[in-house]
Amino acid sequence: MSKLLTSNPSGTKPPPNSKIRIVVAESDTVILSQLLETLEGMGKWVIYPCSEYKELYNTLAQGSPDLLLLGNVNQGSCFDICRQCQKDYEHLPIVLISHETKVPDFYRQWVSEKGFGDVVSSAPTCRSEFISVIQNIVGVIQAQKQAQSFSPSPQEEDAPSLFLEIDGTPTKAKEGARLLSVLLANHVKVLKACGGQGRCATCHVYVNQGMECLTPPTEQEKLTLSLMKIERENARLACQCRVIGNGVALEVPKGKYVGSEAELESLVGKKAQQTIIHPITGEVLVREGKLILRSALEKMQEVNQQFEKEMATMLSRKPNLPAKEKNKVTRRNEQ
Repeated sequence: MSKLLTSNPSGTKPPPNSKIRIVVAESDTVILSQLLETLEGMGKWVIYPCSEYKELYNTLAQGSPDLLLLGNVNQGSCFDICRQCQKDYEHLPIVLISHETKVPDFYRQWVSEKGFGDVVSSAPTCRSEFISVIQNIVGVIQAQKQAQSFSPSPQEEDAPSLFLEIDGTPTKAKEGARLLSVLLANHVKVLKACGGQGRCATCHVYVNQGMECLTPPTEQEKLTLSLMKIERENARLACQCRVIGNGVALEVPKGKYVGSEAELESLVGKKAQQTIIHPITGEVLVREGKLILRSALEKMQEVNQQFEKEMATMLSRKPNLPAKEKNKVTRRNEQ
């Protein structure tokens, strides 16, 4: 294994879009080394480690990263960095790195509601979950790149084509294609607030025909659908199912998902040009043509205000590493 970097050389620009580019921001050198070692073993990705606030923003500004893994960064608040990144890099997926061994469900919900990709633990005991989350998000990123370039993978080239409909418009998809990729390839705007983890409502669709032509719901999809407050029972999460037969007829919910409180607050007092939908539950907050009142904003704020203080504390903690693990990481850093 190559020697792990502890900083990104000044002035180094990310290479062209041939590989997934991941920025890892963490000031704790032990945790940063662990993250880098895990990522290096997962795939041939271009990784840019950062340990300082200024270094992070220089790295983001010099290229077009595909994913930001954000832990504790010196001279910068995690929440402030997230808000600034969402403003400057609207479509950049962000995964928060918690230093707690167990990440509570309410934290994941808050992260999804804020429009971040997910939250994972940096603890060594949670390595398998970390790998799973990153692999899923990278899979979505690769699907988006593929959809944007309209160049199918070799595996999809060999797969037979299947017929389906999206909002009444006939189209084709390769057998086994993820439904989210099919939507993106057909220029359907999907928010993907959770990064394709099946933890939010922003990619849900209604299957009016051909439910049996999609793969069965995953356990994560079942859980999320059970928490969603939608009126119809034929909903599926596009990120969690694949097309396996002909005849699927999809209906994409009409409306706008609000990604943040600030976005919704900016609309208060205006008439809704389209139906406004809650990004986690899929619940309709304001119907099209109705006046947007502060009560809709207050509904979003209830969840955020309840958990933000606890999450700030959680992010500032470090995992309790076993002595053996600490010594292992220390020796690796000294090499």
